[in-house]
Amino acid sequence: MPASSPQVGIWLADLAAYCGLGQAEIAARLGHVRSWVNHIFQGRRSAPPQLYWTLLAWAWEAGGFTDPGQVFAALGHYLDLSPAAALAQLQALRFYDEPLARPSPMTSTRQSSTRSPSPHQLRLRFLTWLQSWERQRLDPRRQGLRLPDWYIPRQGELAGLHARLSRPAPPPLVLWGPAGTGKSVLAQALALDPTIQQQYWSGVLWAQLGPQGDPYAWLCTWCRLLGCPVNGDQPPAWREQFRQAVAQPGKRYLVIVDDIWDFASLEPLLLQEHHLTWLLTTRDRTLSTYFPTGDLLQVSTMPPVEARALLERLVGAEQLQQEPPAAGDTLLAEVEYLPLAVRLLGSLIRLRGWAPVLRDVSHERTRLVTLALGPTPTAETSLRLALQVSYAALPAHLQRRFAQLGVFGSGHAFSGLALAAFWEAEAPDDDGPVRAARAEQALGWLYDVGLLELVSTATAFVEYRLHTLVHDYARLLLREQQTFEATQQRYVAAYLALLQHPDLTVAALERQWPNLQLAFTCALQLGWYEAGVQLWHQLRAFMLARAAPELLEVWLRALEAQEEQLPPEVQQPWRRAQASGLPPAP
Repeated sequence: MPASSPQVGIWLADLAAYCGLGQAEIAARLGHVRSWVNHIFQGRRSAPPQLYWTLLAWAWEAGGFTDPGQVFAALGHYLDLSPAAALAQLQALRFYDEPLARPSPMTSTRQSSTRSPSPHQLRLRFLTWLQSWERQRLDPRRQGLRLPDWYIPRQGELAGLHARLSRPAPPPLVLWGPAGTGKSVLAQALALDPTIQQQYWSGVLWAQLGPQGDPYAWLCTWCRLLGCPVNGDQPPAWREQFRQAVAQPGKRYLVIVDDIWDFASLEPLLLQEHHLTWLLTTRDRTLSTYFPTGDLLQVSTMPPVEARALLERLVGAEQLQQEPPAAGDTLLAEVEYLPLAVRLLGSLIRLRGWAPVLRDVSHERTRLVTLALGPTPTAETSLRLALQVSYAALPAHLQRRFAQLGVFGSGHAFSGLALAAFWEAEAPDDDGPVRAARAEQALGWLYDVGLLELVSTATAFVEYRLHTLVHDYARLLLREQQTFEATQQRYVAAYLALLQHPDLTVAALERQWPNLQLAFTCALQLGWYEAGVQLWHQLRAFMLARAAPELLEVWLRALEAQEEQLPPEVQQPWRRAQASGLPPAP
């Protein structure tokens, strides 16, 4: 912000009023006429450093600042001065020799002597007090936070977070997203951001809970960082000591709690103090319901440009020079720009070269296996392990339903309309709306824990999809559980049932068309030719209406090749279907 802006003038006028100084008095002390000060206060003239530092020093002497960070925050906001630049400027500055009047006793909250300090004395005292900021504030680096060498700023997410955290008293902010989207790295980047550190001048408190985190261990750590005496066996006392430490006048902290799995693990840390701003990361969207006035920000995949920059940084110069044409872009598209997957790709290419990684990642059966191993099989680098943690936290019935979604095609959308029959076969006596509502609820749960992506809310049934790598994981679970073929059979039966739905519209058929095509393919793979005939017969009019006679003919020929294997009760309907056939060729 320029030093001559109206906001700067208003700020300086407020400081002068706090100190009990009029424009004429300030002008006299600085060797100018009153109109000079008036033009600065109105934003028509730039403010010299002597003016704002003099007013800041006297405001401090009058008790207007209780934490050095408050001064640095004001200088950063109004004059775009970093703490280091501000200290250097004040060190080089010489106040005018003529002392200003003492602060007004009506505004002073600081015990002052009977004699005002000289400008030089005041400058030295003020400088010493400001220099104590680094010793007082909680530097996140003291808590082990470091950005990795491969870090690429995510400009869109950072801009959104900055906008929210720059408010005077921001509500709790919940970062939500699936495993591998980079929520933790984004939170660390914010903690280490100089602008954020200037706005939250007392420092940053960091905790990382995970599925079995110990909140009391972090509460004890926070108390030690704040210099509180810690009794080893009294967690309730730690909470009160923590509250007293952060509630001191003038303090402002940013508290980041990473990887929260449930509210119960967060609750012992949570304090409703206005000095604290909370940033929480989670895979569970329902955490935001505990903060009705809070903000929810979804963290998703990276933009292609940022994903490419991350891949190049990880691959390294030597391997980058050997990249085949468009190979990197192809790999990024295969993993749909998921940050953790991009990290694994870069490390694997650096170690093994482009050819084997291109070969393995381009195939569904080897893609997740390749990325699951990574350079080292640890929870930090394995995509499969990251997904496994989310899957293991689900109740058994949701684990089963999630795995069954692996039978859908990669990238295909689905909704409760079809899943009412697919998932709810064990409750055949319930009517259709009840089963559809139950399927919708299960989809909502899976979405809330970050295992599904939202596709559309424009229709009566919300549509979701699986990210490519999450789809690979679900399908891998089906194969490991040896239930893939049985699930395929249920899938075909579900879409046969969908075609009998009385309210099925052409628009709904269009949205389900990729899944219906897959159902026909599955029927043939299973040798369930009766189902294939039924699908062909019921979709014939729809395919003709959408001008797809070539596909209709492909289905017809595929079934003709299996005509002898059709059961007797199906052969007669099949011959009628053949007779109705395709329209005559033009």
